[in-house]
Amino acid sequence: MISVDSTLLLTRAHESTAANTFRLVPDPPVFVRGDGPWLFTAEGARYLDLVSGSATTSLGHAHPAHLAALQEALATGIFHTGTRLPSPFRAALYDRLQAILPPSLTRIQLVNSGAEAIEAAIKAAQFATGRSRLVAFDGGYHGRTLGALSLTSGQRIRAPFHLLEASVDILPYPGPGVTTDQALAAAATLFYQRAASRDLPALVLVEAVQAVSGLFSAGTSFLQGLSDLCRAHDIPLALDEIWNGIGRTGRWFGFDHAGIAPDIVVMGKALSGGLPLSAVAASDRFLGHWPAGMHTSTFQGNPMACAMAVATLDTITKDSLLGNVTNVIAPAMVAALKPLVCLHGIVDVRIIGAQAAIEFRDPAGQPDPARAVALQRKLLDHRILAYGGGRSGECVMLVPPITLAAEPLSEALSKLIELVESTA
Repeated sequence: MISVDSTLLLTRAHESTAANTFRLVPDPPVFVRGDGPWLFTAEGARYLDLVSGSATTSLGHAHPAHLAALQEALATGIFHTGTRLPSPFRAALYDRLQAILPPSLTRIQLVNSGAEAIEAAIKAAQFATGRSRLVAFDGGYHGRTLGALSLTSGQRIRAPFHLLEASVDILPYPGPGVTTDQALAAAATLFYQRAASRDLPALVLVEAVQAVSGLFSAGTSFLQGLSDLCRAHDIPLALDEIWNGIGRTGRWFGFDHAGIAPDIVVMGKALSGGLPLSAVAASDRFLGHWPAGMHTSTFQGNPMACAMAVATLDTITKDSLLGNVTNVIAPAMVAALKPLVCLHGIVDVRIIGAQAAIEFRDPAGQPDPARAVALQRKLLDHRILAYGGGRSGECVMLVPPITLAAEPLSEALSKLIELVESTA
């Protein structure tokens, strides 16, 4: 393993500037080992990871179940065969996913990243319906490939590129300034207009919780109402669960809280615990009739990633980790962080399952990303990793592993409160 200095030197010299490696600080820590919620430098300094690899390492680092799964897959000596041949590890993942998905979603398309899964969902819906139009929501985040970016909010990341804007309608999402009734009315109006012009969408894509934009929940009434509208017009409804799926909200999926059954579910991030893997789940209508090779990818269904995913799902079940989210992590964050609202430039604290967003605004009421970045840097100085979020970077986000115990979480929250108060 090369030295810390060489790691930083080579990364700075050769990595694309589009990467986020040096976004927060010029010399980020270089970690050489992980154990549970902790990351360690070569010098032995220990950091609490409340970022979880952008919500991927939800079981923490070096989880025994993950290590055992990798060892089993590695022992076969088969690193990959593509998808022209079946794989026991891939088949086992299909079986495990059926246990947590709505019963109607019996088909799975495996791919490698969240954005790639969004692309697969778009293509599957367009192929099945013969339609081209797409609907997404203001504030949504679905990835950076051109199709996914066309459904993603944020002019800064969209403006330089030629997107599918002529085929995409963006609807309001419930939240600040938009009620559930207003959002549903806007959707109903658009659908009726598109039906009248015989140009119905191939797909409506929505997040049950918009995490990247600062942790806003669509709410049960909106998701149920949107599902009803889509059914009335025969418009496929897809739920983007890339960030929130696999236990982050305290249920397997964010939409589970609303009791709906989408036509398509897109998942990734925490599914495999850190290896490249994502998935689209749907019925035969969408994934059971397009011909072989219509949508494929060289590395999809990699056996090691699939083995990790099976271990993830089994561990969440065996160790009752959904209960840990609901009964330990969420209540601790609510009790510690909610009292910060209206203090020290913090206008809101939103907590949904094992995630929190602390929103900063300046005295004029404008987003205050500088204050959010300052807190992230101070937390880093005290060996706590936190995430940045919000439409303008105005939020400090905590995304702990769902295995996190009460004691280290409580200590980190106490330090965060102390830092907020010391910089008021």
